[in-house]
Amino acid sequence: MTEQDLTKKILRNAKQHAQELVTTAEQRAAEQIADAQAQAEKRRATALAQGKANLAYRKEQQQRAYEVTRIKAEINTKQAWVTRAFDMAREKLIHADDHEIQVIVQAYSKKYAQAGDKILIAQNWAHALPDLPVTTAIDSGIIIENETYRIELDIDSILAELKDPLTPTVAEILGVL
Repeated sequence: MTEQDLTKKILRNAKQHAQELVTTAEQRAAEQIADAQAQAEKRRATALAQGKANLAYRKEQQQRAYEVTRIKAEINTKQAWVTRAFDMAREKLIHADDHEIQVIVQAYSKKYAQAGDKILIAQNWAHALPDLPVTTAIDSGIIIENETYRIELDIDSILAELKDPLTPTVAEILGVL
């Protein structure tokens, strides 16, 4: 083999080796590009799924907040109706007729008065029970007293005492329960 043939063989081998290196590099580059694209697609899909999950969570939170607000508004409306009913009862007690006043005084005297207690009636109720001493200490109602205690049963305290046990009944009657 001549020097020229040897040079040609070396060049051919070098070209072939160079071509193999280029082909291998191109294959690796293509694999890396494909891998990078797959990873990018995976990240995109994950981000999209996370975004959808976040959106669903926010939507659920907004729905819950709306539902809580709706329930609060409904409760407030129902409570307003019950309060209005007790306000109307207060007005009725203030302007009670003689028989109603007598029933109220009798019921609360039985409940709170003991032997020897003095019962005073508010001035604007005095017409119903003219035999009882009159007081101006309260607007409407009665006072039960003796030497050791004094119980003022004005309209507001009577209603306050009745409000807790009667609220469910009033709400049921009004149809707001």
